[in-house]
Amino acid sequence: MSTEPQQSTGVAVAGAAASAPPVAPVATPDAESASSATTQTRIAVVPAVVEASAAVSTSKAAKVSKPMIVAAAVAGVVLIALPVAFGTVLNNGDQPGEHPNNAGYAQVPAPGDGFVPGVADPRAENTDTTTAQPNGSAPAQTADGRPVEPGEPANPGNAAAPGTPGQAPVQNQAPNPQGNPAPAQIVTYEATAGPGCTGSTRFTGVGSYRDGQSGWVDHGNGGCGTSFVSIPMSGDATKDDTSAYGLWTFDTGSVKTGSCTVSVFVPNGDITKVGGNPTHYRVYDRFDVAKGSPTGSFQVSQVANRGKWVSAGSFKVTGSKLAVQLLTRGEDWKGSTRNYAHHAAAMVKATCQA
Repeated sequence: MSTEPQQSTGVAVAGAAASAPPVAPVATPDAESASSATTQTRIAVVPAVVEASAAVSTSKAAKVSKPMIVAAAVAGVVLIALPVAFGTVLNNGDQPGEHPNNAGYAQVPAPGDGFVPGVADPRAENTDTTTAQPNGSAPAQTADGRPVEPGEPANPGNAAAPGTPGQAPVQNQAPNPQGNPAPAQIVTYEATAGPGCTGSTRFTGVGSYRDGQSGWVDHGNGGCGTSFVSIPMSGDATKDDTSAYGLWTFDTGSVKTGSCTVSVFVPNGDITKVGGNPTHYRVYDRFDVAKGSPTGSFQVSQVANRGKWVSAGSFKVTGSKLAVQLLTRGEDWKGSTRNYAHHAAAMVKATCQA
């Protein structure tokens, strides 16, 4: 036999020597038996690993002695019996084979749900402690995030009416009791007055006369918004010719009392047509301006605003009446030469609100 079995045998004897009493030498008639007996005696005294090496190195025979085979068999039985003995002790009285964790055997749980030992369990990472609903949806919550109690609506103020699935809830809708009057609508009025305009407005040239370029001069085709009148100046920048003026009147209808924003349009032309610098206006809350006092006044530089609408401000309206008067004060000469400067009377717009 080779030396490899002898090495394995030596290790087995060493293990047995650690737990069993030394084996007595057996007398043999030949010299080979005596040598084996001497070797067995050394096993009881010298450490097992060293003796195993010595046995391998000193053994010259190709055969293994019977006492060595017997010792190896005894050691193998002891090694096999040890796990069974420890398992019996750990069973705490259970019947053999009934305990799930017998010593000496690795216990691997059955992969019932596909979980592989040694890999992070996805069930622990995706655990949701929220109570699931019967249909699999998340439980309803109130507006502040509190779970809804049984029988409590999720949002009492925004609940949709029964029988209207998918309809968006109406939020913060104020009750509208029957018999409650609707809020009053704002009453407004807007109109444009001027030469050729009709309806609720009128333009009047008081004291007008036609005398070529020195009197009243008409321009345009006579239509509303396409015509205007040039009114002669008084010749004095501080005094009016009270016998002549332009007057725009508005019947504001449903706006009996309120305020009106007034705007004046300045047409294009030279100073003989559009030469007011400035032109003065007065506003009344009546049509007969000679018998009342103005509620306001304004002035416009016609020379600087030709072709433009100019806002004049807001004025009071009373009894559905509003009137705007153009005054004639102004110089129609320069130095010692008359230049025939005129004021232009075109369109005036009134936007009123009660």
